[in-house]
Amino acid sequence: MTFRSRSGGPVKKRGNKKQTHTRKLHHPPPPPKEEQPPPPPPSSLPLPSSLESGPFNPPDSEILALLHRALHESLSSDNFVDTVQRIKGLLYDKKWLEVFCGPESVLESYAGRWVPSRVCCFREVMDKLVYEVFSGEEGGLEERMAKLNVDEDEEDDEDDEEEDEDEDNVEDDNDEAGKSEDDDEQEDDAETSRNTAESSTQPMSHPTHHILSLGGGAGSEFLAIAALIRSVLLTRPHSHPNFTWTGIDIGNWHNVLRKMEDSIRIDWKIDKSILDVDYIKGDLSSLSTSTNAQSSSQSTQSPSHASQTPQPIDLTSTLLSKPPKLITLFFTLTELLTQSRPRTLQLLNTLTENTPTGTLFLVIDSASDISDFSLGKEGRKYPVYMIIDMLLSSKGRGWEKVKGEDSRWFRFGEGVGAGWKVKLENTRYWYRLYRRV
Repeated sequence: MTFRSRSGGPVKKRGNKKQTHTRKLHHPPPPPKEEQPPPPPPSSLPLPSSLESGPFNPPDSEILALLHRALHESLSSDNFVDTVQRIKGLLYDKKWLEVFCGPESVLESYAGRWVPSRVCCFREVMDKLVYEVFSGEEGGLEERMAKLNVDEDEEDDEDDEEEDEDEDNVEDDNDEAGKSEDDDEQEDDAETSRNTAESSTQPMSHPTHHILSLGGGAGSEFLAIAALIRSVLLTRPHSHPNFTWTGIDIGNWHNVLRKMEDSIRIDWKIDKSILDVDYIKGDLSSLSTSTNAQSSSQSTQSPSHASQTPQPIDLTSTLLSKPPKLITLFFTLTELLTQSRPRTLQLLNTLTENTPTGTLFLVIDSASDISDFSLGKEGRKYPVYMIIDMLLSSKGRGWEKVKGEDSRWFRFGEGVGAGWKVKLENTRYWYRLYRRV
């Protein structure tokens, strides 16, 4: 077939064009890969339990049931939800004192809303980090003692080598030693039998571990500690320490704590000989001496003459009269720094000066922007955990940081707390564990 141009010119020949590029091959698209959900971040995984029985006992649901019975009057009130909303507004505006120095109805509503998630969170953290305080097992101390025993054995070996140098007296020494060893063994056997007979007739003594909770008036720390004691009683009914718990806070929390104490006495069979409870009402940011401190204490009974104005606290006398095995400062440090940084520093210095070596100090607070503080001329913001690290664990400060995480979530199990009058939210927090050196 020929082609002519429109103007009638010569015939144009059209041949096949040469391919100047590589032709692309169109393969069918690969099958879509199955999308797998990403693994949860480490901070959202629950802390494993140190309990010998595995899962927590009592479980979170049992703790919530006990708390619900203790605060039933407030939780069943028609004004409960409205009061909680008003408290949320005050906390958002950082008006801490208007909440914690408010009437008992406000305090009990606060406990009904915020204590449930925090008590379960605190129990989880303390079980993982300071369980030896409750079980009475001193693993770290045993390791140090084992190291000391190794050093003593090495010194004994050197002494033996020096004695072996005198070959002439070895046989005579062995003969005399053999006779004396036989006599010593007979005396040791007799003494052992006497000690065994005496110990069988004497009741087993339990050491007392003192626990101090700064800002522990709402009862979260108290219930978490009671739950751990309950766990120890179930797993070690005959070999456990006794405990004292002292809470210090600015509000009139006596009645709230009394209701919780009555519940653990009845439901968990924790009598006063196992756990003695004391509450001191006073201002942690206003420390004083024993001559002018007027804090109200003596158990959790609410004194009728208690002043509504927060009084100074003689923290030094409290630390010296009951040297604490464990000090807790939970969701309180940010409030103290907001009110007064110099007084908060004074509080930390008082703890350092009046606590013995080996005291554990556990700090937990909210991992949110509200916990950031500006320092220096430029006003650069730092999270509270960096500030507390600098104040306590820097060189020569008197504390060592044992463990800490900058962000972690506590989440309730599915269905736990579903019947609560208000939604129980999960808790995002950071923690630091220090040891006095």
